[in-house]
Amino acid sequence: MACFLDSIRKPRTNLKQNKIMSFLKGILAGLAIGYLTAPRSGKETRDKLTKNVNDLQDQWEEGVAQVKSQIDRLAGNAETKANQYADQAENKFDQYKNEAKSAHNQDRVKSVYNNAVDDTVEATKSGINRAEDALKLN
Repeated sequence: MACFLDSIRKPRTNLKQNKIMSFLKGILAGLAIGYLTAPRSGKETRDKLTKNVNDLQDQWEEGVAQVKSQIDRLAGNAETKANQYADQAENKFDQYKNEAKSAHNQDRVKSVYNNAVDDTVEATKSGINRAEDALKLN
């Protein structure tokens, strides 16, 4: 199923990339034609082209910096959430571990209590038997 979805998504991504690249190429071609046909001297045109290319490069670098900043922010958020979930899982683990220890201790206490009750019952039976034997001899 995943392969099918990947095969559907990839062409859309490539199509989007092709459209974006075509758009950018069109802008650059339009700018080049506009500058080349403008009524300026060659030096003025070259200077203006250089300035515009530098401006475009600065805008590109600013956009890349913004994307990097957003990625860093999202990665930080993801790390924070992962740490929160890890802490919650650790707390649950500790809780279950303590509950298991408590249950184990309760089982031990019950066993000691039951043994004490059994010992008391045996001692009582023994005492009753001795008392009966003592009464029979008289």
